[in-house]
Amino acid sequence: MPQEDRRSKGIPGAIKGVIVAVVVVVIIMASLYAYTGKWPPMVVVESDSMQHSSDRSFIGIIDTGDLVLVKEKDPATVITYLQGQEIGYQTYGEYGDVIIYQRYGNPNYKSIIHRTMCRVEYNTTGGGFDVPELADIPADQWNVLGSSQQVWWNLDGIVEIYDIGYMEVTIHLDLGALINYFHGRGRVPHSGFITMGDHNMAYQGGELVGLYDQLAICREPIQYNWVLGAARGELPWFGLFKLWVTGEAPDNVPQNSVTNLWLTLGIIIGVPIVLDVTTVIMKHRGVDIWAWTKRFGLRRSSKEKDECLSDVACEPEKKGPKKKIR
Repeated sequence: MPQEDRRSKGIPGAIKGVIVAVVVVVIIMASLYAYTGKWPPMVVVESDSMQHSSDRSFIGIIDTGDLVLVKEKDPATVITYLQGQEIGYQTYGEYGDVIIYQRYGNPNYKSIIHRTMCRVEYNTTGGGFDVPELADIPADQWNVLGSSQQVWWNLDGIVEIYDIGYMEVTIHLDLGALINYFHGRGRVPHSGFITMGDHNMAYQGGELVGLYDQLAICREPIQYNWVLGAARGELPWFGLFKLWVTGEAPDNVPQNSVTNLWLTLGIIIGVPIVLDVTTVIMKHRGVDIWAWTKRFGLRRSSKEKDECLSDVACEPEKKGPKKKIR
């Protein structure tokens, strides 16, 4: 077959490859959308606030540069840390669900991906907050400062919750400060989630305390309609590309995340090249390493491929009128 004809026959094959690649991507994204019910179906983690180490990342933990699915979920069914501790429910290495929420319900603010610690419900009768989930954890794990009774309803002071998270920090939940925040703005307090990043902690007076979001990141309890979804799954490291391109990568990206990313890319790119080179070398030696696939009808034999490159390459037999034999 002339060289020009061979090239012309290769063009449809190249186009077909592109079409197949596009279709595969569309199917994957459609599947993710069908699973999560959200678009885009995933977010890039931009900080170390959920890490379980200052300088290392781990599979199964939310680290800087990870891609995480955002699954649509009824906030009423979200399991908090205190609830998860009671029933043994964990996600990403700790009790309870991790949610993605908009601060103050404002879409112009960057979304936050943090763990739900507990629910607080505003007590319109007494003017304090109820924390019903405290009733289900051991009495020695929490305390109401300045109170002679350990009650979980109509609280307007500081509640201490002990041994929280992988570092077993103490949370000083200042409900009085939360109430004053609303009153100082002429507003009535509202119910919602108390949230915290797994890695957000600091030493205060020699004690390691948890820095929950309502101290600074979002001063109000997270209302249900601010919740975008619950975090599910993890594609580690690949979100680093987006952070590098946008200049949003923090200085403390775990080095093993960077190393693992390049190693993974090397494998993804290198394996097909190695297979192609090996196939060519072995073919010159008369060995078809893919011969086993022919039994499944996955590929043509080398002989069939060679015939396709000949002058009569895979052309269907043209049927003409039969000649009469006299």
